[in-house]
Amino acid sequence: MKKIVLGLSLLVATTAFAQKDELKTLKKIYDKGQVAADDFAKFKTTLASLETVATTADDKAASKYYKAMLPMMEIISLGSQPTASQLEQILTPEVAANLVAVLNETLRYEASSTKKVFTTDIDLNILKLKPILTQIALSYNDAKKFKEASQIFYSIFQLDTKNVANLENAAITAIQASEFATADKLYREIKAIGFAGTGSEKFETSEIGVAKVLSAIAFETKNYEQAKKEYAILNRLDPTDLPAQINEATCYYHTNDLVTYHKMITAVLAKDPNNAELQYNVGFMTLSGDDKLVEEINANLKNPKKYEELMAQRKAKFMSALPYFEKAYQLKNTDENYKTILRLTYETLGMNDKAASVK
Repeated sequence: MKKIVLGLSLLVATTAFAQKDELKTLKKIYDKGQVAADDFAKFKTTLASLETVATTADDKAASKYYKAMLPMMEIISLGSQPTASQLEQILTPEVAANLVAVLNETLRYEASSTKKVFTTDIDLNILKLKPILTQIALSYNDAKKFKEASQIFYSIFQLDTKNVANLENAAITAIQASEFATADKLYREIKAIGFAGTGSEKFETSEIGVAKVLSAIAFETKNYEQAKKEYAILNRLDPTDLPAQINEATCYYHTNDLVTYHKMITAVLAKDPNNAELQYNVGFMTLSGDDKLVEEINANLKNPKKYEELMAQRKAKFMSALPYFEKAYQLKNTDENYKTILRLTYETLGMNDKAASVK
């Protein structure tokens, strides 16, 4: 039994020594101002060795930190002037997000520990990393790679949450990339932070601007129940935004609450009855789904009963839209769009004499 215990003790001691040796090697390379290609290769192999033997919490934290720092070490190994393309290949959005997450995780770990091994270095590395990531984000933005730009901007924000401009840039580029779920999350984060403050802590956008975006996202993605809530908030903040009020009403139309829809639309038109474009838009929206209805009608040409039923539905739609098109045309009878839709409406309703009078 003594030999077995001694053997285990020796094994533990050897492992501990190996970890310390590997950590020394990694730290020596890491601390270099300039890292050659062979240094970087040795750093990677030593790190791989450490990962297999790290057992203590401190050693695991060190291993995770050094692994996350690999892209920065690779950038240093390229010399003083790496190209934008090289930076993008190394610090991809996924790699950058992981690096930033580990830096913050290590800072939190050391804040709760008596040892501060990497904290000072991390603070310095963040200062170095921010301009590199900013360069990459702007490069993606210039190339219209908006999804990638958004991801990088958000990583920069995670490095410095006081500079909210990067969060706002991440949100804007997410919209440009049509990444609506991400944009929704980011704009809600902006909303949660609030709009007070000055300098780097102040958003360029306003509370109304964020409300517009959140309502537009919900409307665009056809999440009409959520859109109702968002437009209600927007319309409380800005009671003068008539298009937003129309969109709020439209949400009720799409959820088949026609009573509320007509009530809200009537209220909107009462505020600006002589707005030809508003009258036209309401009429056009009233015809929503007409293309599908026409497809269904054509599919039932040999089914007289169903055909007549669908035709009656279509005529009812056009009859509801007619007053708005007539009003738009009355207000602006030179607009070709207004003429075309009014003629079509009259023809659909069998009012051919009136259709012919629209010239």
